[in-house]
Amino acid sequence: MTVRVLASPNAARAAAARARGDVGLALYQVGRPELPGIGHLLPRAAINLPGPPTVRAWDFLSIALGVFGADRFLPRFDTADGWTRIIALDVEVVEPEPWAAEATRLADALRFVSGDIWSVHFWAGGQSPPSFKPSITDRDCTCLFSGGLDSLIGAMDLVAEGRRPLLVSQASPKEGPVQEHLASRIGLSKHRFEGRATERAGPFYEPSSRARSLLFFAYGALAASGLGGELFVPENGFIAINPPLTRRRVGSLSTRTTHPHFIASLQAVLDSVGLGVTLLDHYADKTKGEMLAGCADRNVEQLAAASYSCGKGKRLNRQCGRCVPCLIRRAAFHKAGIEDTTNYVAKDLAQHAKNDDVQAARLASARFTAAALAHGGVARWAAEAGPLPIDPTRRTALVAVVERGLQELRDFLGTVTWP
Repeated sequence: MTVRVLASPNAARAAAARARGDVGLALYQVGRPELPGIGHLLPRAAINLPGPPTVRAWDFLSIALGVFGADRFLPRFDTADGWTRIIALDVEVVEPEPWAAEATRLADALRFVSGDIWSVHFWAGGQSPPSFKPSITDRDCTCLFSGGLDSLIGAMDLVAEGRRPLLVSQASPKEGPVQEHLASRIGLSKHRFEGRATERAGPFYEPSSRARSLLFFAYGALAASGLGGELFVPENGFIAINPPLTRRRVGSLSTRTTHPHFIASLQAVLDSVGLGVTLLDHYADKTKGEMLAGCADRNVEQLAAASYSCGKGKRLNRQCGRCVPCLIRRAAFHKAGIEDTTNYVAKDLAQHAKNDDVQAARLASARFTAAALAHGGVARWAAEAGPLPIDPTRRTALVAVVERGLQELRDFLGTVTWP
């Protein structure tokens, strides 16, 4: 069954959509049980940018809020297969025409990243961007900064290269303090934009949030569109491709937030609408361990453990140490020869051998033997996560980074004495 969602800055229009049986989502307004809302803090937060956002960048934020709100407020358990939703999203923007021309391509990108079937339509009536006097800034690029190890290395490398990045973060109760601490340690605490979607509705929220990366990119675009257009997305190639560790993790059951196909699809949309922002990942051909070992600022050895990589730690108030992101993180420390002092819940993996993620990582490591590698098994495995670039040189590099990433994981798991 198709669920129609209207994302509008006009509360009356959003409420009318709800009254006729659709989902009304009030953009830039506080949500309440009778009317979901999202992004009410963002217009005021935008004043901290070096200059006012362009209309095109602000419309992109409105679209991203609509997508993220639909993703969070529509439960998957109500669907026939318990996962795939059919979502018809109407978003009110200031300039609908350029986005309307890209509606199909954007819907295809959303289907890839979230696993849902989307149709997207754009209408007039959107909220204009905040207007304020630009401030003097020496920033020359923008860098997404999650507080994870990759984003820390990305920011440190940019500074070491003589660049002056503005960090862009999506703040959450668990990750916000980490972002603030790390930004301060690398001298960028005064050069960071912090966004908060602050979605609010009834008591239930869909936890999967596969489309959340669109919101991060929209925050980045707000800043990058006024700082030369370069938006750095630091992510190692192995986790960006995120090949399924087991057969039951194919497709969007594994996250695809920075998969090369999604990044390329989104870039095509941004180029077509004339946003003037280029998404850059200089680590697409590197593993996490290679990023850590090759960081240009060796202070990373003291800061790395303070970064936050866990996919499940929000429920534990600590990094779990056994989810896939944690396992790849731990393998990176091992690869780089740096002591990992992170306070994991599952410090001793041998005691968590039956954990689903741990078992999946061990199975993947065992599955790709030397014989499988010799017969192109990794190339087929990488392609299971999504289409790889047609360009043979780039495709070969991405397959190679998947193979090396797997080897890092295998080497780390080999240090554990399993029961």
